[in-house]
Amino acid sequence: MEKEEKTGNEKISFTAEAIALMREQEDTDPFSKYFVSEKTRKKYFWLKKLTPKRKLREVFERRILLTKEIDSFIESYKPEQILELASGYSPRGLLMTQKNKNLKYLETDFKSVIESKKKIFKKIEKGEEISIRKNHFLIPFDVIKNDFNFLLKYFDRNKRTLILAETLSNYLSEEEHKKLIFNIIKFLDNFKNSAYLSHESKFAMTSSLLGRILMLYRNVVAK
Repeated sequence: MEKEEKTGNEKISFTAEAIALMREQEDTDPFSKYFVSEKTRKKYFWLKKLTPKRKLREVFERRILLTKEIDSFIESYKPEQILELASGYSPRGLLMTQKNKNLKYLETDFKSVIESKKKIFKKIEKGEEISIRKNHFLIPFDVIKNDFNFLLKYFDRNKRTLILAETLSNYLSEEEHKKLIFNIIKFLDNFKNSAYLSHESKFAMTSSLLGRILMLYRNVVAK
C-alpha cells in the first residue's frame, strides 16, 4: 500500500513539474523555473524531438489559457480567502499573496508535494529576494482521506471564500469525485459567501505525454 501511494505522489510531482515547465517556457511568471528539475528538463528535451513543434506549442498555449481563465474568474469573484486543493507546483498562491497582502491563501496537496514545495519556496525567497506572507499556508491534505472540517480553523466564515481545484479530478475515480464534490459543498455551507471552481482540460494529442497529462473537466458550483 505504501509503495502505491509513493508511486502516485511521484506521478503527480512529475505532472506538477511538467505544467511548471510550460509556464516557464511561456514566461508567465518569475517563479515557475524554480519548480522544474533537471530530470524533467531532460524528458522535455527528448519530448521536443519526438513531438511536432506546432503540436507541442498548441498544448503549451492551451494549458496556459486554462490558467488565465481561472485567474480571470478569481479576479472577477474577488475572494478574501482561497483554499486551493491539489495545488501541486502552481505559483498562483505565491503570486497572489505577494500582490495582495490581505488575501489569505491556503494550499493543500500530498505531504511529499507540500514538503518539496516548502523547500522550493526557500530557494525562491533567496533567489527573488522576497518573503513568504504570513497569510500564505502550505498544508498537507488528502482530499479523499482527510476531513475537510480540519481546514475550517484557517478561515473566517464571514469572508468571501473560494475553493479552487485546477487539475484534480483527472486523478480521481467517479466515486471519489462524487465524494469530493459532496465534501466541498458541505464545507462551503459554513460560509456566508462562497464558490467552488474546477477547470481541467484534455486535448486530442494523446500520443504526447503532455497531452495525456491534461484532462478535460469544468465544474463551477457557486452561491
